[in-house]
Amino acid sequence: MKKLLIAAVLAVLVVLYVGYYEALEDGDIETIVFIKKHPTFQMKFYNIHANDGEIRQVERLTDEERKWIIDYCRYRLGIDTELKMQSDVEMCRKK
Repeated sequence: MKKLLIAAVLAVLVVLYVGYYEALEDGDIETIVFIKKHPTFQMKFYNIHANDGEIRQVERLTDEERKWIIDYCRYRLGIDTELKMQSDVEMCRKK
């Protein structure tokens, strides 16, 4: 019973603190695993900058893309942003 409890606690911690996103590297799709800066049940993230070389213009982002970047910035990089300026998008670009 004690081992089951420990396994359950570890599983919850992994879900809360481990995330991943997929990136195109050298023609192959790779899964990049990272430790989240803040706990959340979301495990899969989308790094909008991982697959293209250009920086997206903040005024051209869809609501969905804006949410993806905000989530990625917060949980992967520990940066809270509202993506109001182009510099906010560039700040969230680092890998």
